[in-house]
Amino acid sequence: MRSSVGVSLGTCGIRTARTTEDGTWTDGTPFDDWQLSPSAEDVARVVRGIVDRPDAPQSLGVAHRSPEERAQIAAALAEEYVSDVHLIDETGAALEYLRPGLPSHHRTIALFDAGDTGVGIDIVDVESGRSYGSTRTTAISGSAFDAIVREHILGLGIVRPPQSPDEESALTAFCRGIKEALSTHQTTSTPDGEHVLLERHIFELSIARSTEQAAATVRQLGLEAEFYPDAVVAFGGTSNVPLVRATLERFLQLPVIVPDRPELVVAGGAAVHAAHMDAARVPPLVSHRPALTRLGMIALPIAGVIAAIGLFTAIGSGKGDQPLSTPASVGERVSQTTSPAAGTTTTSTIAPAPDVAPPPPTTSAPPPAADPAPYVQYQPHYYPPAPAPAPTVPLPQIPGVQMPVIPLPVLPRLPF
Repeated sequence: MRSSVGVSLGTCGIRTARTTEDGTWTDGTPFDDWQLSPSAEDVARVVRGIVDRPDAPQSLGVAHRSPEERAQIAAALAEEYVSDVHLIDETGAALEYLRPGLPSHHRTIALFDAGDTGVGIDIVDVESGRSYGSTRTTAISGSAFDAIVREHILGLGIVRPPQSPDEESALTAFCRGIKEALSTHQTTSTPDGEHVLLERHIFELSIARSTEQAAATVRQLGLEAEFYPDAVVAFGGTSNVPLVRATLERFLQLPVIVPDRPELVVAGGAAVHAAHMDAARVPPLVSHRPALTRLGMIALPIAGVIAAIGLFTAIGSGKGDQPLSTPASVGERVSQTTSPAAGTTTTSTIAPAPDVAPPPPTTSAPPPAADPAPYVQYQPHYYPPAPAPAPTVPLPQIPGVQMPVIPLPVLPRLPF
């Protein structure tokens, strides 16, 4: 079964998604790095690792955020000697992922891409992908939400301030885990249950004002655009926060759609785009028959025709007293007139069939004298044999591949 892998580049890591022909989705291993924003070279190395594995996908797509980043990714892929990778911008990738599941009456939508460093807003036509306006705001972001949780945890006094980069990374991951847990639970606490870490209503009070500013930005862009959106689609990791969806609905008075896995929208759209591009590509017809065999099939019939013409030409150019025969068909009756010195005698002969003795000649009364019949030479009709069918040569099959698995640090479990 054919499969396709999509890759998206974020501020805090690289995410992959894999899909198959039956529509099954598999979350690829997120290549997260909290210390350094990944570069185009990091994307190329991830793609190189995907291609080199034994279960490599048949199609591969990469989403980019700007034309400059597209050029950088293309150059980095060339350095890694990776080809046949389809590049698509993030807006187009999101539409590829979302379009099949959107209601038919939603013709214009507002894409609300809530990422780690801010929110990208784009009002687009669903069918054509045309953009009616776009902007970006840093009113809310994943890192800002993590910082709010971090300040609250340090203020409780149950965790000392980090003293090294490793402790800083561990605390950041811990605070991110608390934020994600509050998307589905009302409160979080320490493993022993003695201390409540953070409750959802306190967290929402801290982010309410900034969330309203982001929603107001979407409303203003919709009023300035050529068409006001019919709905808002929120994706990206930060869109998992329940207050974000509620605020957008309240400010815009529009339906807000949040996919089941909003963090996979861009990577999944890149995978769908790559599969569509490769499906539309028609492979060239390649003959696997050796060149010498094809040359022999052409030369042998030509040589046979030349030999037959030469043979019948030699027969027709013999002496005048030799009996004339026509090679048109065996057993065909042919009339022949000769004029010997003693008199004129007309004889009729039948061309002998293979392995059958010819019948004795018959003599008839001499007819009145007449001019000799003109000699007509029949050209042979040679039909070369039909060429033998070409042997079926199986085409090489692409081996199947698995996504690379990179171990990640285990997040602390939070009791609910």
